[in-house]
Amino acid sequence: MIHMQNVKKSFDDVPLLEQIDFTIDKGEKVALLGPGASGKSTIIKLLLGIISPDEGQISLMNTDMVTTPESVRQKTLRKVGISFQQGALFDYMSVEENLHFAMENMTPFTREQMSAKVDQLLSTVKLPHTKNMFPFELSGGMQRRVGVARAVTTDPDVAIFDEPTSGLDPVTSTIILNMIDDLIDVKTGKTALVVTSSVEIAIRFARRVIILHEGRIIADGPWQELILHSSDWVKHFLSVRLIGVDVEYARELGLPEEFIRMHW
Repeated sequence: MIHMQNVKKSFDDVPLLEQIDFTIDKGEKVALLGPGASGKSTIIKLLLGIISPDEGQISLMNTDMVTTPESVRQKTLRKVGISFQQGALFDYMSVEENLHFAMENMTPFTREQMSAKVDQLLSTVKLPHTKNMFPFELSGGMQRRVGVARAVTTDPDVAIFDEPTSGLDPVTSTIILNMIDDLIDVKTGKTALVVTSSVEIAIRFARRVIILHEGRIIADGPWQELILHSSDWVKHFLSVRLIGVDVEYARELGLPEEFIRMHW
């Protein structure tokens, strides 16, 4: 569903991404994890064809996003849902209009089908009362939940969530992660990618993490294995914020018993 090979990107002759290689198959849930300013958002822009790579191959659902004509790329993008940082809602539209916008432009849904979809999604994200409200009337967490709902209004084959919980409290973050799980059923072949700088969010969302550091992918695999058997930098990055949490919570997160015995 998603493939990047030997992708490189520079801005003003300053390299940002070098040798980016990864593949995400149909039905996978994956977290793209890395510190701030490591190039994660640039990877999303490249994947969606917003910017072009200096070198390399990029395909999205078997569409070459580098050389394929714009009309073909746009057809592919109709099967993609994306939740942007901070929600990115249109401030001059109501919540209902924000959700309608994607469906009107990307699906053949009738007005009745769109209205039913809006009601269903707002109920799922626990915001049925916000349909006629505007973004400025919503809290940051509520805006993010509407953004998650908008990402899946078109029933996408691939859903991308860019920092879906950044700046939110732990309770709201948990609510949003649970909602993404409810809305994207990978068992039906849907593919989900969460892009985050939070180790905890990444490991709670997916078993597989792709770790980006200084413009390069330095690790890719099940996080439970990487936290024990990888480079010192990766092990430190994955563990530094987890060591010292309540041991029961550590087990709830799925931290390996070997790791728990080492640090508790």
